Amino acid sequence: MASGKCGAEEVARERDAAVADALDEAARVLVRLAARLRAVHDGPRAADRVAAPPPAAPAPETPARQRRRQPLGERQQAVLALGGLATETGLAAGDVAQALGYTAPNATNILKRLEELSYLSRVPGERPLRWRRREVSG
Repeated sequence: MASGKCGAEEVARERDAAVADALDEAARVLVRLAARLRAVHDGPRAADRVAAPPPAAPAPETPARQRRRQPLGERQQAVLALGGLATETGLAAGDVAQALGYTAPNATNILKRLEELSYLSRVPGERPLRWRRREVSG
């Protein structure tokens, strides 16, 4: 009987661990979704973008625009959806890591890559390093 009880407890423990893992993943997805929704509605000039007429002709391709044509990964998109990047003070890697459930080094690498792709720029004179959305011209 004792081994039957231990077996049942083990099955229950594994089931509970699987449910906990699923809930952790669901929480991460919900945090990313919330960040995306905030970015859609809280953009610094969302109303201006909606009201602005379309440009007369496309701007010439620059190296930064050519790099931007590369598709972004899910984690890069989640970072760009964070509303804090639209502020003057931007976000530090630790802020991004906490908001999205990433490690700080991973968040730093994503921020640096988005900077290389001309989506973000570093906030000058800030320590720890902070990034904000780069203004696109033309």
